[in-house]
Amino acid sequence: MTTTLSGPHVSERKTGKSRLSLPRRKGWKRPFAGVAAVVVGGVVAAWAAGHEEERVPMVVTAEDVAAGEALTIADLRIVPALGVEDLDLAPVDEALGGRVAMPVPAGTVLTGAMLADTSGWPGPGQAVVAVQTQPGMLPASAREGALLLVLGSEEGGPHSVRLHSLGEEGDLAGSRVVELVVAEDEVAEVVGAVDEGVRMALMSAR
Repeated sequence: MTTTLSGPHVSERKTGKSRLSLPRRKGWKRPFAGVAAVVVGGVVAAWAAGHEEERVPMVVTAEDVAAGEALTIADLRIVPALGVEDLDLAPVDEALGGRVAMPVPAGTVLTGAMLADTSGWPGPGQAVVAVQTQPGMLPASAREGALLLVLGSEEGGPHSVRLHSLGEEGDLAGSRVVELVVAEDEVAEVVGAVDEGVRMALMSAR
């Protein structure tokens, strides 16, 4: 009887290698991935910290502001921003309590040019007068800062004036108290003309 031996040792003798293999090392990349994450996180944090220092406070109007109106804390919002260093931004301390030289709508970033020089308000040779206009005297499309022509009265005219503020409604229905910037030597004539109910014409800006 011939006996045939079989088993795992036959192939092992031919190749000289054992079927047993060494255990694979798992997770050898994980420490390096952790180090890379720490490095990248540090770079991002350093970049953010550096750019955080460059943030500049911008003063933005929260409400519509009329020309010549004093700015209060309720009129303003402070918004930190990047990349605005070259702009002529209005400083916070100057904007608060300052006056704007022109009508400024809500959401506008205030610049130095928008602030009026209060030490020179009104300008040389000018005066600001408050008058009550009757219905139909002032064009409905006139806005603050608009150039108006007071058409004149028996004493003379016409007179070129600028609408400084639309003010508030007057005592009579449809009337309105407005502020006009007029020439110093024409104050009496303009006030007299408005009191007589002389109409005003809206002129093109110049």
